[in-house]
Amino acid sequence: MVRIGTDIAERRRAMTVITKVLQVLQHFRDGPARLTAREVAEFLGVSLATAYRYLADLEDAGLVERASLNEYVLGSTIVELDRVIRLNDPLLAAAGEIMDSLSERTGATVLLSRLHGLKVVCIREVRGTSAPAAACYERGRAMPLFQGATSKAIMAHLTLDQLEKVAQQHAHELHAASLPTSREALGRAMAGLRTSGVCFTCNEVSPGTQAWAVPIHHGKKLLGSMSLVYASPGGPAVPKAAVDSLVRAGLRVEGRLVPQRTTS
Repeated sequence: MVRIGTDIAERRRAMTVITKVLQVLQHFRDGPARLTAREVAEFLGVSLATAYRYLADLEDAGLVERASLNEYVLGSTIVELDRVIRLNDPLLAAAGEIMDSLSERTGATVLLSRLHGLKVVCIREVRGTSAPAAACYERGRAMPLFQGATSKAIMAHLTLDQLEKVAQQHAHELHAASLPTSREALGRAMAGLRTSGVCFTCNEVSPGTQAWAVPIHHGKKLLGSMSLVYASPGGPAVPKAAVDSLVRAGLRVEGRLVPQRTTS
């Protein structure tokens, strides 16, 4: 019995260490590009010696590297992992050539984005001939759910429980975006977007841009969205054919994601 109790305690300690080490990587995602051991110690609430030990473990794995004697940056293993994701992500595989063709036909920048927690992360961008001068989304950049067609097309298909979390955690941002701040009112607003099928916004993420987006599902699971983004400095209206092409492209991506039925 003593041995069993000791094993459980050791496993719990090991899991605590793993959690703390992973929090260091999350701090890089949410905070500065460079961290010192002292900053890690303060963030995690551990001793300086413990922070150095965590950083040493991450350095051995190539997940962080020393930028100077006292500063650490993300390591080259992160780049390797990103390549693995790009080669093996089923959503990227399903959407790749469809996005290329859509951008060529419409002249728009085509974005493919994923829902990640309560954020939207762009996973691929194909720039077109009528694209805005500056990219508003880029691979790996997290964007809020309540700004821009790319994000709103996703938010419109969240569950009521997910919308409640958005309302609780981002009431100030929702108000700034002229969106309701209660779950019920937000749910009604999103139901209207769902009914329209295509979400349109103008100048919400970057000035001089207009965007259309459709959600991407895998069966009943909401994965993300696909968008067309155009420069709009008083130029001609985007033809309806381009938006229709976006809708068809989204359906084609979903069709590629649905597993084929086996026949007996």
